Amino acid sequence: MGFERIRVWRHLFGGGNSYSRVDQLETWQGQAELRNMIHAMHEHGLFEQKLMDLSYVAIDTESTGFSPRDDVLLAVAGVVYSEGTESQNAENFSSFIKLPPGVSIPPVVQELTGITPERLAGAPTLEDVLQQLVVFLDDRVLIAHHAGHDMAFLNAGLRKTWGVELTSPVIDTGEVALYLHHFKKYPALDVLLQLYDITSSDRHTALGDALMTARIWQKQLRLLVEAKIDTLGAFWETFMRERQKRLN
Repeated sequence: MGFERIRVWRHLFGGGNSYSRVDQLETWQGQAELRNMIHAMHEHGLFEQKLMDLSYVAIDTESTGFSPRDDVLLAVAGVVYSEGTESQNAENFSSFIKLPPGVSIPPVVQELTGITPERLAGAPTLEDVLQQLVVFLDDRVLIAHHAGHDMAFLNAGLRKTWGVELTSPVIDTGEVALYLHHFKKYPALDVLLQLYDITSSDRHTALGDALMTARIWQKQLRLLVEAKIDTLGAFWETFMRERQKRLN
Protein backbone atom coordinates (compact mmCIF):
# COMPACT_ATOMS: atom_id res chain seq x y z
CA MET A 1 0.00 0.00 0.00
CA GLY A 2 1.56 3.31 -1.09
CA PHE A 3 2.07 6.35 1.10
CA GLU A 4 -0.87 8.27 -0.36
CA ARG A 5 -3.24 5.37 0.15
CA ILE A 6 -2.08 4.95 3.75
CA ARG A 7 -2.68 8.67 4.31
CA VAL A 8 -6.23 8.39 3.00
CA TRP A 9 -6.94 5.33 5.18
CA ARG A 10 -5.70 7.15 8.26
CA HIS A 11 -7.85 10.19 7.54
CA LEU A 12 -10.97 8.12 7.02
CA PHE A 13 -10.68 5.58 9.78
CA GLY A 14 -9.47 7.28 12.91
CA GLY A 15 -6.10 8.87 12.33
CA GLY A 16 -4.84 11.66 14.51
CA ASN A 17 -6.09 14.51 12.31
CA SER A 18 -8.96 16.56 13.68
CA TYR A 19 -11.02 16.43 10.52
CA SER A 20 -11.50 12.67 10.88
CA ARG A 21 -13.77 13.38 13.85
CA VAL A 22 -17.50 13.24 13.16
CA ASP A 23 -18.23 16.10 15.57
CA GLN A 24 -16.36 18.43 13.18
CA LEU A 25 -18.71 17.76 10.27
CA GLU A 26 -21.23 20.49 11.13
CA THR A 27 -18.61 23.24 10.87
CA TRP A 28 -17.73 24.95 7.63
CA GLN A 29 -14.20 23.58 7.88
CA GLY A 30 -15.54 20.11 8.61
CA GLN A 31 -17.77 20.18 5.54
CA ALA A 32 -14.83 21.30 3.39
CA GLU A 33 -12.65 18.52 4.77
CA LEU A 34 -15.44 16.01 4.17
CA ARG A 35 -15.57 17.01 0.50
CA ASN A 36 -11.78 16.69 0.30
CA MET A 37 -11.89 13.24 1.85
CA ILE A 38 -14.56 12.02 -0.56
CA HIS A 39 -12.53 13.43 -3.45
CA ALA A 40 -9.43 11.61 -2.16
CA MET A 41 -11.37 8.34 -1.93
CA HIS A 42 -12.46 8.68 -5.55
CA GLU A 43 -8.96 9.71 -6.63
CA HIS A 44 -7.39 6.61 -5.11
CA GLY A 45 -10.12 4.22 -6.22
CA LEU A 46 -11.30 3.53 -2.68
CA PHE A 47 -14.83 4.91 -2.77
CA GLU A 48 -16.09 2.37 -5.30
CA GLN A 49 -14.15 -0.57 -3.82
CA LYS A 50 -16.59 -3.46 -3.34
CA LEU A 51 -16.76 -4.75 0.22
CA MET A 52 -17.07 -8.30 -1.11
CA ASP A 53 -13.79 -7.92 -3.00
CA LEU A 54 -11.69 -6.86 -0.02
CA SER A 55 -9.52 -9.09 2.13
CA TYR A 56 -9.98 -8.81 5.89
CA VAL A 57 -8.19 -9.89 9.04
CA ALA A 58 -10.23 -10.43 12.20
CA ILE A 59 -8.01 -9.66 15.17
CA ASP A 60 -8.20 -10.22 18.91
CA THR A 61 -5.88 -9.69 21.85
CA GLU A 62 -5.61 -10.86 25.44
CA SER A 63 -4.02 -8.64 28.07
CA THR A 64 -3.42 -8.35 31.80
CA GLY A 65 -6.05 -5.61 32.11
CA PHE A 66 -7.79 -2.75 30.35
CA SER A 67 -5.17 0.02 30.40
CA PRO A 68 -2.70 0.11 27.48
CA ARG A 69 -0.47 2.31 29.64
CA ASP A 70 -0.36 0.09 32.73
CA ASP A 71 -1.15 -3.41 31.39
CA VAL A 72 0.57 -5.63 28.83
CA LEU A 73 -0.41 -7.91 25.96
CA LEU A 74 -0.41 -11.64 26.64
CA ALA A 75 -1.55 -12.94 23.25
CA VAL A 76 -2.61 -11.73 19.83
CA ALA A 77 -4.28 -13.50 16.92
CA GLY A 78 -5.50 -12.72 13.42
CA VAL A 79 -7.69 -14.69 11.00
CA VAL A 80 -7.79 -13.85 7.30
CA TYR A 81 -11.25 -13.68 5.77
CA SER A 82 -12.35 -13.03 2.23
CA GLU A 83 -15.68 -13.87 0.66
CA GLY A 84 -15.76 -17.46 -0.52
CA THR A 85 -13.21 -18.61 2.07
CA GLU A 86 -14.45 -20.38 5.17
CA SER A 87 -12.89 -18.73 8.20
CA GLN A 88 -12.05 -22.03 9.88
CA ASN A 89 -9.86 -22.95 6.88
CA ALA A 90 -8.32 -19.52 6.51
CA GLU A 91 -4.77 -18.42 7.06
CA ASN A 92 -4.23 -17.35 10.64
CA PHE A 93 -1.67 -15.93 13.03
CA SER A 94 -1.54 -16.64 16.74
CA SER A 95 1.11 -16.11 19.38
CA PHE A 96 1.58 -15.80 23.10
CA ILE A 97 3.84 -12.97 24.27
CA LYS A 98 6.65 -13.15 26.79
CA LEU A 99 5.90 -11.47 30.10
CA PRO A 100 8.16 -8.48 30.87
CA PRO A 101 10.24 -8.82 34.04
CA GLY A 102 8.27 -8.09 37.19
CA VAL A 103 4.84 -8.34 35.51
CA SER A 104 2.28 -10.80 36.84
CA ILE A 105 -1.01 -12.07 35.42
CA PRO A 106 -4.00 -11.33 37.68
CA PRO A 107 -5.75 -14.52 38.87
CA VAL A 108 -9.05 -13.43 37.28
CA VAL A 109 -7.31 -13.13 33.89
CA GLN A 110 -5.67 -16.53 34.30
CA GLU A 111 -9.03 -18.08 35.11
CA LEU A 112 -10.84 -16.35 32.22
CA THR A 113 -8.26 -16.89 29.48
CA GLY A 114 -6.36 -19.93 30.64
CA ILE A 115 -3.11 -18.01 30.18
CA THR A 116 -0.66 -18.71 32.98
CA PRO A 117 3.00 -17.72 33.42
CA GLU A 118 3.92 -21.32 32.63
CA ARG A 119 2.15 -21.13 29.25
CA LEU A 120 4.16 -18.03 28.38
CA ALA A 121 7.49 -19.66 29.16
CA GLY A 122 9.54 -19.56 25.97
CA ALA A 123 7.08 -17.21 24.19
CA PRO A 124 8.58 -14.60 21.82
CA THR A 125 9.00 -10.99 22.91
CA LEU A 126 6.44 -8.29 22.19
CA GLU A 127 8.84 -6.77 19.66
CA ASP A 128 9.14 -10.01 17.70
CA VAL A 129 5.42 -10.80 17.81
CA LEU A 130 4.36 -7.36 16.59
CA GLN A 131 6.90 -7.43 13.78
CA GLN A 132 5.44 -10.74 12.57
CA LEU A 133 1.89 -9.45 13.03
CA VAL A 134 2.45 -6.35 10.89
CA VAL A 135 3.82 -8.50 8.06
CA PHE A 136 0.83 -10.84 8.42
CA LEU A 137 -1.73 -8.01 8.34
CA ASP A 138 -0.28 -6.62 5.10
CA ASP A 139 -2.75 -4.01 3.74
CA ARG A 140 -5.93 -5.88 4.65
CA VAL A 141 -8.90 -4.28 6.38
CA LEU A 142 -8.99 -5.11 10.09
CA ILE A 143 -12.10 -6.48 11.81
CA ALA A 144 -12.46 -6.50 15.59
CA HIS A 145 -15.07 -6.55 18.33
CA HIS A 146 -14.52 -3.72 20.80
CA ALA A 147 -11.93 -2.61 18.28
CA GLY A 148 -10.84 0.36 20.36
CA HIS A 149 -9.45 -1.97 23.05
CA ASP A 150 -7.44 -4.14 20.66
CA MET A 151 -6.14 -1.24 18.58
CA ALA A 152 -5.13 0.73 21.68
CA PHE A 153 -3.00 -2.16 22.97
CA LEU A 154 -1.50 -2.98 19.58
CA ASN A 155 -0.62 0.63 18.83
CA ALA A 156 0.79 1.16 22.33
CA GLY A 157 3.00 -1.87 21.79
CA LEU A 158 4.06 -0.75 18.33
CA ARG A 159 4.92 2.74 19.54
CA LYS A 160 7.00 1.27 22.35
CA THR A 161 8.88 -1.29 20.26
CA TRP A 162 9.02 0.10 16.72
CA GLY A 163 7.91 3.73 16.98
CA VAL A 164 4.99 3.25 14.58
CA GLU A 165 1.21 2.71 14.61
CA LEU A 166 -1.10 0.64 12.44
CA THR A 167 -2.66 2.66 9.64
CA SER A 168 -5.05 -0.06 8.43
CA PRO A 169 -8.77 0.68 8.24
CA VAL A 170 -10.65 -0.90 11.14
CA ILE A 171 -14.25 -2.13 11.18
CA ASP A 172 -15.88 -2.78 14.55
CA THR A 173 -18.45 -5.59 14.49
CA GLY A 174 -20.25 -4.06 17.46
CA GLU A 175 -20.65 -0.75 15.63
CA VAL A 176 -21.97 -2.61 12.58
CA ALA A 177 -24.45 -4.50 14.77
CA LEU A 178 -25.71 -1.24 16.29
CA TYR A 179 -26.67 -0.11 12.79
CA LEU A 180 -27.96 -3.41 11.39
CA HIS A 181 -30.03 -4.50 14.39
CA HIS A 182 -30.82 -1.22 16.20
CA PHE A 183 -29.38 -2.29 19.54
CA LYS A 184 -29.83 0.27 22.31
CA LYS A 185 -26.29 -0.31 23.56
CA TYR A 186 -23.09 -1.84 22.26
CA PRO A 187 -23.64 -5.63 22.07
CA ALA A 188 -21.32 -8.15 23.69
CA LEU A 189 -19.61 -10.70 21.47
CA ASP A 190 -21.72 -13.48 22.98
CA VAL A 191 -24.89 -11.59 22.01
CA LEU A 192 -23.79 -11.54 18.38
CA LEU A 193 -22.79 -15.21 18.43
CA GLN A 194 -26.30 -16.07 19.58
CA LEU A 195 -27.91 -13.67 17.12
CA TYR A 196 -26.07 -15.18 14.15
CA ASP A 197 -26.31 -18.77 15.39
CA ILE A 198 -22.54 -19.14 15.64
CA THR A 199 -21.21 -21.81 17.98
CA SER A 200 -18.99 -20.42 20.73
CA SER A 201 -15.62 -22.14 20.74
CA ASP A 202 -12.41 -21.34 22.64
CA ARG A 203 -14.03 -18.21 24.06
CA HIS A 204 -11.67 -15.70 25.69
CA THR A 205 -8.68 -16.95 23.74
CA ALA A 206 -7.18 -14.65 21.13
CA LEU A 207 -7.44 -17.16 18.27
CA GLY A 208 -10.88 -18.43 19.29
CA ASP A 209 -12.35 -14.94 19.54
CA ALA A 210 -10.69 -13.88 16.27
CA LEU A 211 -12.21 -16.89 14.48
CA MET A 212 -15.66 -16.09 15.86
CA THR A 213 -15.27 -12.41 14.95
CA ALA A 214 -14.45 -13.45 11.38
CA ARG A 215 -17.65 -15.51 11.28
CA ILE A 216 -19.66 -12.60 12.65
CA TRP A 217 -18.23 -10.33 9.95
CA GLN A 218 -19.13 -12.92 7.32
CA LYS A 219 -22.79 -12.65 8.39
CA GLN A 220 -22.68 -8.86 8.67
CA LEU A 221 -20.99 -8.39 5.32
CA ARG A 222 -23.80 -10.20 3.56
CA LEU A 223 -26.43 -8.20 5.45
CA LEU A 224 -24.71 -4.94 4.47
CA VAL A 225 -24.67 -5.93 0.81
CA GLU A 226 -28.37 -6.87 1.01
CA ALA A 227 -28.97 -3.37 2.41
CA LYS A 228 -27.18 -1.89 -0.65
CA ILE A 229 -24.18 -0.86 1.43
CA ASP A 230 -21.82 -2.72 -0.87
CA THR A 231 -18.87 -0.36 -1.38
CA LEU A 232 -16.29 1.07 0.95
CA GLY A 233 -17.57 4.56 0.22
CA ALA A 234 -21.17 3.66 1.02
CA PHE A 235 -20.06 1.93 4.20
CA TRP A 236 -18.01 4.90 5.33
CA GLU A 237 -20.76 7.45 4.62
CA THR A 238 -23.39 5.32 6.39
CA PHE A 239 -21.37 4.83 9.55
CA MET A 240 -20.19 8.43 9.71
CA ARG A 241 -23.86 9.44 9.71
CA GLU A 242 -24.69 6.86 12.38
CA ARG A 243 -21.89 8.02 14.64
CA GLN A 244 -23.00 11.62 14.20
CA LYS A 245 -26.56 10.70 15.20
CA ARG A 246 -25.31 9.07 18.39
CA LEU A 247 -23.32 12.17 19.28
CA ASN A 248 -26.34 14.46 18.85
